[in-house]
Amino acid sequence: MSQLKQKASRMIIRKYNHDIDWERICEIHDLARPGELEGSASKEAFIPLQKCYKEEELFNDEIFVGKINNTIGFVAFNDHDISWLYIHPNYQKKGYGRQLLQFAIKKTQRRTKVVVLNKNFKAISLYKSEGFIIAKTKTGKIPLTNVGATAHRMIKKNN
Repeated sequence: MSQLKQKASRMIIRKYNHDIDWERICEIHDLARPGELEGSASKEAFIPLQKCYKEEELFNDEIFVGKINNTIGFVAFNDHDISWLYIHPNYQKKGYGRQLLQFAIKKTQRRTKVVVLNKNFKAISLYKSEGFIIAKTKTGKIPLTNVGATAHRMIKKNN
């Protein structure tokens, strides 16, 4: 007997408010980032958000948070790049990342692009299911670390 996949509740997506969202997005990033790095880079590549947000230019982009009862994820983007997309591990694989991704795609002005680590198969699968293709693969160092990793530059077809 096949199990039905639990459908995600519709979450509220709203603009980031630093005074009320900062601690929660730090928590979400810090819990989800190790899963993103798994298989692609060593544990030394993990840097808490409070220590990397400036150098990784988090606040250069628009940030939105996804809420159910509490904030469960966030996305940051500009007119053509999605730079951050994190979902709390307890809410992953339930459609919430897809909701934030679709929201960001609608807000971008030009062909949407994203960079994803080559072994982050959950993220690659999500992006492919939303019409992204791998345009380029590059090996380099993860910002603020001396840890090498390979990443794909993915581009949304038809947007």
